[in-house]
Amino acid sequence: MFKKQGLNTILLGIIIVLLLLVLFKTSPNYVIAQGDGGAGARHVFALVGNQQNNRESFYLVDTRQEVIMVYEYGVQGDGLGLASARSYKYDKLLEQYGRSSFGPNVEKIKKEIESRK
Repeated sequence: MFKKQGLNTILLGIIIVLLLLVLFKTSPNYVIAQGDGGAGARHVFALVGNQQNNRESFYLVDTRQEVIMVYEYGVQGDGLGLASARSYKYDKLLEQYGRSSFGPNVEKIKKEIESRK
């Protein structure tokens, strides 16, 4: 009898842990769709962000138009709305940008690589 109750307790514990994982799971950042929509839209990617303040982020990236669009969905019935959009066409031309001192700058890396040739 003790072994049967022990096994039942372990199984019940596993079920509770799995239920908690399902209930409290946050949405991971991952590619959820790559369009083919009949028009050859393989250059469009959709990603889902994490839920924050009752809003779910939805990212749409168009690699042909070089645009990132951010939409937010209000989980309490607010609907879907455009939060931000940006073309990264010219951002790609920058070697480095920002005030962050994280890691070496691009010029330092170039000089190090060229000195090893």
